[in-house]
Amino acid sequence: MPLPLSMQGSKWAASMGRLIMPLLVSYAEACRPVTYGGLSKEVIDRKWGHYVMPIAYRYAAGAIGYAIETTESEWGEPIPPPNSLVVNEATGLPGKGIDYFIKNYLDISKSRKRFTKAERQSIVEAVHKEIYNYTGWRKLLQSYDLLRPPFLTGSSLRKKIEIRKYNFGGEAESDAHKRLKAYVCGHPELLELPEKISHSVQEYVLPSSDRIDVLFLHDDWFYAVEVKAANANNDDLRRGIFQCVKYRELLRAEQRTNGHIPRARAVLVTERSLPSNLVKEAKLLQVPFVKVNLKTT
Repeated sequence: MPLPLSMQGSKWAASMGRLIMPLLVSYAEACRPVTYGGLSKEVIDRKWGHYVMPIAYRYAAGAIGYAIETTESEWGEPIPPPNSLVVNEATGLPGKGIDYFIKNYLDISKSRKRFTKAERQSIVEAVHKEIYNYTGWRKLLQSYDLLRPPFLTGSSLRKKIEIRKYNFGGEAESDAHKRLKAYVCGHPELLELPEKISHSVQEYVLPSSDRIDVLFLHDDWFYAVEVKAANANNDDLRRGIFQCVKYRELLRAEQRTNGHIPRARAVLVTERSLPSNLVKEAKLLQVPFVKVNLKTT
């Protein structure tokens, strides 16, 4: 197929779009976003162009977004917008101009509602996951007759893969676990939610048959809570972090299949403080965590 019109010609946005499209594919395959400043540095370091204000790259990103829309129509399949990988360093989110492309991709373009910051955070996280999982990027570049994805600095570093054995202690439904779960279900303020929420339930069953300890529904948002009682060991706590990641993505998938905007978060509630290494992992995976001491309640 010919290169879409938005990326044809000699105008800066189009020509730069052709240059950075393979680079965005590299970031997609590396499963990470890039800041406007980082994108500018990549271009300068590779001698692809002269310095411009980093925010100007939103125009090149827009050219890519329109090109993807054209290709979606021609291929008859949805393609997640890779231009949403270009984010603001301070917020970690793309600019509001990405809302147009995200709404079209999620098939909610008729919605005139502006995304709140929290909605954009949730939606962008979901779309980024789909960008990382999309398998057609190389085919797309080939169809555009563009370069192969370039090497990213540091991407060749490899750590030795170790197969770990875990020691998950205690049965899942100990009395301590049940008490903590019941307490959390009755105290939504732990998650900084108003006490009058529309719905709360214990043991919410997902389509995958996974069970969420506690689920709150508030203003069309799903808040999944995984609880770990005081007898949870470090491996149990780490599992809780990854359970939150799983529940967050499964809830968003369920919302998508029901035609809703993906508005879901997951929180880990523990009776023990997380060790420093698990605090780091939780922050890396964007899993909020709250400590509760039932002995003092």
